[in-house]
Amino acid sequence: MSWWDLLPTITVAIALLTLPGLALSAALNVRGPLSIGLAPVFSVALAGVSAVALSLLGIRWSLASFLAACVAFLAVAVAVKRFAFRSGWGEISFRVDRATAVGGSAGLLLGGLASAYNLVRVFDNPDNIAQRYDNVYHLNAVRWVLEQGDASTLTLGRMLNPAAEIAIYPAAWHGFAALIAGITGQPVPVATNGLNLVVASMVWPIGVMLLARVVFGARAVLIAFAGVFSAGFAAFPLGLIDFGPLYPNLLSYSVLPAALALMMLVLRIRPRGDSHYGVIALSLLVSIAALGLAQPNGFTALLALTLPMAVFAWWRWTGIRLARRGARGLLAPVLTAVVFVAGFVVIWQALLIGYNTWQPFTRYASAIGQAVTSAPHNRSIPVVIAVCTVIGLALLVRTRSHGWLLGVYGVAVALYVISAAEPRGSLRMMTTGSWYQDPQRLASLLPLPTVLVASFGAAWVLSWLWKGLLRFPRKPSTAQRVAAAAVVAVVAVLGVLESQRGAIDEFVLEARTHHTFEGNPTILSLDELALLERVDETVPKDAVIAVNPWNGGSLAYAISGRSVTQYHMSPGALRPDLAVLAEELDDAAAGSEACTIAREERVEYVLDFGDFYLLDREEAYLYPAFDEAAGAANLELVDSEGDARLYRVANCS
Repeated sequence: MSWWDLLPTITVAIALLTLPGLALSAALNVRGPLSIGLAPVFSVALAGVSAVALSLLGIRWSLASFLAACVAFLAVAVAVKRFAFRSGWGEISFRVDRATAVGGSAGLLLGGLASAYNLVRVFDNPDNIAQRYDNVYHLNAVRWVLEQGDASTLTLGRMLNPAAEIAIYPAAWHGFAALIAGITGQPVPVATNGLNLVVASMVWPIGVMLLARVVFGARAVLIAFAGVFSAGFAAFPLGLIDFGPLYPNLLSYSVLPAALALMMLVLRIRPRGDSHYGVIALSLLVSIAALGLAQPNGFTALLALTLPMAVFAWWRWTGIRLARRGARGLLAPVLTAVVFVAGFVVIWQALLIGYNTWQPFTRYASAIGQAVTSAPHNRSIPVVIAVCTVIGLALLVRTRSHGWLLGVYGVAVALYVISAAEPRGSLRMMTTGSWYQDPQRLASLLPLPTVLVASFGAAWVLSWLWKGLLRFPRKPSTAQRVAAAAVVAVVAVLGVLESQRGAIDEFVLEARTHHTFEGNPTILSLDELALLERVDETVPKDAVIAVNPWNGGSLAYAISGRSVTQYHMSPGALRPDLAVLAEELDDAAAGSEACTIAREERVEYVLDFGDFYLLDREEAYLYPAFDEAAGAANLELVDSEGDARLYRVANCS
């Protein structure tokens, strides 16, 4: 399959991630840059909420049901606009100022293309998969949504726990992937690659540029740099596509900038433009729903990054009330602070996860240096971005115009530093427990504030250069202006090009090794993939295939749609019935316990991918009946490709 063949899939992904959100922007009469910039986060919220509602109503998840749910929510939004915010029925405005339009277009074109180019190099082929632990779950979960017709966050966990009434797992990403696969007819791996490419190269830069526009105003050059620099970090979005992979986090973090921009407007830190304050507040609630249904780590990040902004807004408000009313004016701010702190602590503690596997790997000084230079985990430094970041930080400190932004940046750095350097204990748990105390998840949060600071620094450098070139004479000629513009343009182009080389190239090459069917370790080989792609020709729809999930067998479900005994790799002992099958099915005789279980659970086939495991864990060796099963008395070979074999259970029918 060529990348040109993926264009229809990419087009569908773009439409799903923008058109519903644009419709909601119009329905609520969101104005200015927000009307376009909020489209992706609105689309994610509509998909996530619609999936939950449709599941509760017993309606299958499909394009038709999603669009019908969108129409219902849009009707509610129009009614709210008309009766709550007193806007006209037909009031719609997507008007954007020229500077924002030019900067945003340039940033999306350059940054989006750079990010897409990086991902094309990582994936190598559109039908390659991430040969990683978490990808087994994600690909199977997309298939589960397609088969079950249920993309609800309240039920996706039933894939691993089918008896649970409520089995929560954030499902917005899986819902989008299932829609794309269903609309285009592409295999699940191809649909997920198309979705991830669009999220990384469109959703993320749009959110970053919207945030830059809200923070710094209509500055075309700065907004364009924000879009370009968004593609220059190894930690995100590439980091979460390679590590894990954490696709739900990728989606959640990509819409986080839009949510953070709305939080600034709600706190009145930045001017909200022509949009009604109530519309902004409602939009923030919608974005919070998007974060929670995509991956709650995004919501926790919003809480953490909001903290310095809330303190700034509270301090300014308190000063105003104190100046106007004296000591009597302090009552409301004090009560507000008490309620805010109490609520923050309660919510923060509720989001903590008792997971203590990840350990610190460096010292505090090194971790701080890694964070400031955008080189977490001791990776190579992206020189242009790092230099612009240092310049931007110096300017922010000197001008004191965006002190709260320094606070936001400091929170992101502190979270990463604690996860990377703080020994296990209460401080590490209380601050980073929501992210599993995982340095990688918090390293991926660093680019969000860093891209703002670096863009601010880059724009200042070009402005300083322009002014310096035209300082003498006092009235420069047209030729001098043209020459100065040419010099500035050359510096800008060289900076942009260099920002996409070096560190990012190194990471792309590393990540590429995790998206190939050759090498060590892998989940699937090319022979195993070829066998799985024709399993549906041999195995009936109602039959179950016995698999060892540690050697890639579980992906038979994602690729063929046939049910398997396990959909993901699980630590610990096997459930009793599966343990019997995994130990005895290969040589079981009619009437044996293994045959009785196989007949009851419709286990009619065994997939043998040998003893080449993704992870050398003791759990991988619990399936002797499924691995190296050639010559087994109860198994009849029905298909093979290289060393990969599919057997039929012969004696248990």
